[in-house]
Amino acid sequence: MKEFAITITPRLYETDALGHINNATIAAWFEVVRIRFIESLVEGNPGIGKDWILASVHIDFTGETFYGSDVVGKITDASIGNTSFTVMCEMSQEGRQTVSGRAVLVHLDMQTKSPKRVPDFLREQLAAR
Repeated sequence: MKEFAITITPRLYETDALGHINNATIAAWFEVVRIRFIESLVEGNPGIGKDWILASVHIDFTGETFYGSDVVGKITDASIGNTSFTVMCEMSQEGRQTVSGRAVLVHLDMQTKSPKRVPDFLREQLAAR
């Protein structure tokens, strides 16, 4: 899989009392990375990128993340099931990993609010990476 990465610039208000980036902020950044990744896969088919719900998220804080230095969020692996999409993500700051995690998204039929098969187009796009 080709590397997919984005750069995030921490903002002062995202810090906690100890000067770390708040854990809720990290979860939000993780969402930004995975949504941008999905958007990169569905260029030209924007409807496919919006029909997802978060089924599970697991985040390991492996180091401290601070204000004052950019953070690189990258997708390290992704796999598609029948109705789900699992995305692995890492974040690093100044060359050291600070966060790793996994999210499982379910492709949703917005009319019936039930899971639906991940489109073949998305499967093909992921396989091509």
